[in-house]
Amino acid sequence: MKLVSKRIGLGLVIFLAFGLAISAIIRYLLLDPASTNKTLIEQGMELYDFHYQPWNIVLLFHIVTASLAIVIGPFQFFKKIRIKRKNLHRNLGKIYITTILISGITGVYLSFYAFGGIISKIGFFTLSIAWLYTTYLAYRHVRNKQFKLHENWMYRSYAVTFVAITFRFWSAVIGYSFDNFQLGYTVAIWVSLIGNLVVMEFWLKRKSSKIKSSRPSIISQ
Repeated sequence: MKLVSKRIGLGLVIFLAFGLAISAIIRYLLLDPASTNKTLIEQGMELYDFHYQPWNIVLLFHIVTASLAIVIGPFQFFKKIRIKRKNLHRNLGKIYITTILISGITGVYLSFYAFGGIISKIGFFTLSIAWLYTTYLAYRHVRNKQFKLHENWMYRSYAVTFVAITFRFWSAVIGYSFDNFQLGYTVAIWVSLIGNLVVMEFWLKRKSSKIKSSRPSIISQ
């Protein structure tokens, strides 16, 4: 039962990841981004009419690399790939880290132009730094052959990556609940980042306690 629920959960994550990546590529590379971001433009985010250089080029790099990261991430958690196809796991990891390096740095730049005011800008800046930092720690631990720490920090890294999805959910829910899109947009970035990390920490502690409880106890003579 637990295995089934785990597979369903991971399957849902993969479905949402591919859905977001495909929709982002379609919106920004195949369709007119000015029309697909009409709400932001109406709210005063004129940058989304895509007549501003180099902002729009940086945004496209950010979108493409972030899309790759969110799609690759879940496959790094398949035990069969990690154990039986180590080279694939290693190569996907290199791509994941590289895309986050690019997307995180471009995210820092884009945060200074974020919609929603100074609190929103700080939120997106914090998101990019958290993304780079958690991924760096995952990379550092695997280089030091600290594989358990590497795995845990990869989970945290992907929790930050997954903000791309939870942010869209919360910005819609909070924005329409407040009847104030700008306020909802600002609150949503903080709720998404903090919420994802809190949920991930809870899940990691629960996972760790289950592993400890499953180990046979040693009774000293």
